[in-house]
Amino acid sequence: MSEAGATAGESTAPSAAPGLPPGTAGWLNRSTVGVSLASLFSDIAHELGTAVLPVVLLSLGAGAGVLGIIEGSADGLSAIAKLWGGIKADRVRRRKPLAAVGYLVTAVGTAAIGVCTQGWQVLLCRVFAWIGRGTRSASRDVLMSEAAHPAALGKAFGMERAGDAAGAVIGPLLALLLISLGTEARHVMRWSLVPGLLAFLCMSLLVVERKHELPEKPRTFRASVAGTGRPFQRYLVGILVFGSGDFSRTLLILYATQHVTGSLFTLGGATLAISLYVLHNAVSALAAFPLGALTDRVGRKPVIVGGYLFAAATTLGFALLPPVPIALLALFFCSGVYIACEEVAEKAYAAELLPKEVKGTGMGVLAAVNGVGDMVASAIVGGLWWLLPEQPALGFVVAAGLQLVGALVLSTTSRPKVAQEHA
Repeated sequence: MSEAGATAGESTAPSAAPGLPPGTAGWLNRSTVGVSLASLFSDIAHELGTAVLPVVLLSLGAGAGVLGIIEGSADGLSAIAKLWGGIKADRVRRRKPLAAVGYLVTAVGTAAIGVCTQGWQVLLCRVFAWIGRGTRSASRDVLMSEAAHPAALGKAFGMERAGDAAGAVIGPLLALLLISLGTEARHVMRWSLVPGLLAFLCMSLLVVERKHELPEKPRTFRASVAGTGRPFQRYLVGILVFGSGDFSRTLLILYATQHVTGSLFTLGGATLAISLYVLHNAVSALAAFPLGALTDRVGRKPVIVGGYLFAAATTLGFALLPPVPIALLALFFCSGVYIACEEVAEKAYAAELLPKEVKGTGMGVLAAVNGVGDMVASAIVGGLWWLLPEQPALGFVVAAGLQLVGALVLSTTSRPKVAQEHA
């Protein structure tokens, strides 16, 4: 609409994406709600297991080193699955089944940890679950990006990340409830199957998939990656560097578990650690949508760079501050903020940079790069902690340095044209 055609008091909110019901303010419709609910239930299942995973490993005689190997290996193989899932998303007519099956595989793999008796079995189940997460990732993100107006991608992805983070609150709370009722940690894992199956049903039954036309001659992988464009490829460099310092949150749970023997609210170390993780996820859930809306207003890149700098400061705080309850409370709070900023803005920015015909591949590459970064980060922090158990701060210092460099690299990338048009 031209400025001359606009009238006083007339709404300027973007309409729904083509092919979706009108009157949805550009981002709220059956598909975006369905994807968000799938993320909610899937993360309830995932975090229900994640909250007790360190306890399960400790009961099997494993510690920080084994946890770092398990999380790093799972992240690495998940990265390959994310890449495959992204390529596949551009080569199939229907992306929804690919996403739905990924949710189902994740649910089964996570629940299966409940029957493990040795560390290597936990590794296999964790890897299986994360392969499912990887396979579904790109298809889910493309479905979400196509269900929302380009100018409202921040709100759409903010809602999806809010659902994901809310699940990360409910999951650990359910874990605490089950543990308080006398349920063993390994048995808690089995309960994760219920919300995992609900996630599969939400994706299968609620999401309305738009028609996806395939090219007459499929692109090769190399051509698809090249087609993502130089701005997106430079963007990936910053993502990789930062991600190499963005270690798994389970290491923070283990850190709190081992360093707090009980003082705050008379909670034991393990229970306090899970409670701090709940706080972390609650903050992330509350911050996700406002941060997404902020990216719609000021642009994606400023929010990402700011979040990366905040992440580096927070990680350095884990290295420098004493692991007392009050300090841990503040640090877990800050961690929740920067995780929300990172996850929401990264995807919305990628959706703007990527051409439509290679959006699945691009989202898969983005997720794979993040997975590789997570693998490296978990290996660095967990490995240094294992080799130098008396100096766990060293791993956090290295991670903070990588996060800072990632922010500096990303700050030099060019802003996408579409973002300039919507600013």
